[in-house]
Amino acid sequence: MGGVDILHVDDDKGLASLTADLLERKDSRFNVETATSATEGLQLLSDLSPDCIVSDFEMPGIDGLEFLEAVRAEHAKLPFILFTGRGSEEIASDAISAGATDYLQKQSGTEQYELLANRINNAVTRNRSEQQLRETKEEYAAVFENARNGLLLVDVEQDGFRFRRCNSRVLEFTGLAESELIGKTPQEALGYENSRAVAGAYRKCVAMRETITYTVTLTHPVGDVVHEVNTTPITRDGEVEQLVVAFTDITERHAREQKLREERAVIQQALDALDEPLFVTDIDGRLKHCNHRALELTGNTEETAVGTPITALFPDEERETIADAVDDALRTGRTTITASLCLDSGQQQRYEFRAHSLTDLDNNTAGLVILGQDVSDT
Repeated sequence: MGGVDILHVDDDKGLASLTADLLERKDSRFNVETATSATEGLQLLSDLSPDCIVSDFEMPGIDGLEFLEAVRAEHAKLPFILFTGRGSEEIASDAISAGATDYLQKQSGTEQYELLANRINNAVTRNRSEQQLRETKEEYAAVFENARNGLLLVDVEQDGFRFRRCNSRVLEFTGLAESELIGKTPQEALGYENSRAVAGAYRKCVAMRETITYTVTLTHPVGDVVHEVNTTPITRDGEVEQLVVAFTDITERHAREQKLREERAVIQQALDALDEPLFVTDIDGRLKHCNHRALELTGNTEETAVGTPITALFPDEERETIADAVDDALRTGRTTITASLCLDSGQQQRYEFRAHSLTDLDNNTAGLVILGQDVSDT
């Protein structure tokens, strides 16, 4: 638990000193500072920042209960034990009502200090645990609220699901008000069609008892939104009680990717319409792509062609020449060479190949595009 700083307030200076000495003997972690009045105790409080206060009840001027009230005005959670020679149920009740952590009546003998040490230890341990829990909850709340993703906490009920909590990103992504979402079932909050997709994913997560990742398009007040989602189960005693749903709006990214797919499909159709073979290689001279005519001539599929050295498409005696041409095109940006392409039929056909270098977004050489023209009849 670490060291424990204790402020002991008692107008009997000799008894205060004895109590401090005995407590420090009972537990080596204890460090006890004494004050002979509540006024002095309040003055020391800010300087010492104790882990626990032990106070007498009957003291001149400000008594123990008034001292407690003054402490509680500034330190609501600080352990405070009333340790008094005057005992009654009424005083004990008043002390607890005023916010005392514990109440202990002074007795004769040293055994009472063993009991007091235990009470201090218990009070400080409990307070530190509660403080750590409060800090953890505050950190969790800050992370939950400030996350870039939308975060939902979903209760798993016997007959379905219910949204329990969300962060502000959820409201931003969906256009829903918190009152339209929290406490509602998926169907109540999202409508029938949306809820079918959402609840289906939630049921799958509960059944699998592990995080699932999926993409779903939902209709919200802001319009159709594409969600990229991770749903994670929270289990207790073997049962899934809640789901943590983290998602982000990828609508724009999805639209860009769809547009890119469409553009690639158009480009591929254009390349496949060529009567001549076309090859794309990486900087190592390995095939990355072929058009339909190139695959047809060589007897490859896209799967079998990708990764194959382009030199493998030519006779053994020409492969070194092809490799040199690839190196030359990568170095200079372009080259032209005539060579015999090995056909699927086992024959060879002469082509003039024109190679041009390709660059990436950083203008670094990324490979070659090589277009062949049939010259077998020339």
